[in-house]
Amino acid sequence: MIIDPQLKMVIKHSAESADSPPSYDYVAAQATSNVGEQQPPLMNDKNANQQVQLPSIPPHTVMAVHSRPAPLVQQPIVYHYQNPLTGERIASLLPPDHPEMICLQQGAHVNETKFGILGILAAIVWFPLGIGLCLLDRRVKCKRCGAVIDNGICG
Repeated sequence: MIIDPQLKMVIKHSAESADSPPSYDYVAAQATSNVGEQQPPLMNDKNANQQVQLPSIPPHTVMAVHSRPAPLVQQPIVYHYQNPLTGERIASLLPPDHPEMICLQQGAHVNETKFGILGILAAIVWFPLGIGLCLLDRRVKCKRCGAVIDNGICG
């Protein structure tokens, strides 16, 4: 039996359903059976061996109440860094051994440049001017953390 003193509700359910709330049909049947009652039910007080009068239930009121505690949510760990180039303080969820944080701590990325197929073809076909087009069609990426530094025009 569950008693909710704020809403003055009493809900009865069996011990076999202690892990889950009572079904809607069961609670609805309990609420309709209590409509005709004039006197609130009595309950034995275990500590004082006295009968305690429970609050009355308003008619047509159905509410399920759980006594199960809410699961504890573990708070994420926040790491604090300082950018060596700008001196800016940064709070991040990434640990110090993550590749992006290693690049931040060392202050620079390890650049890897790849040229696109259109830029290479333009450099071959239109030799002196094609070299400029080849430089526009390049992709610069960090080897360590994978961050794209420059995506180029065609990327």
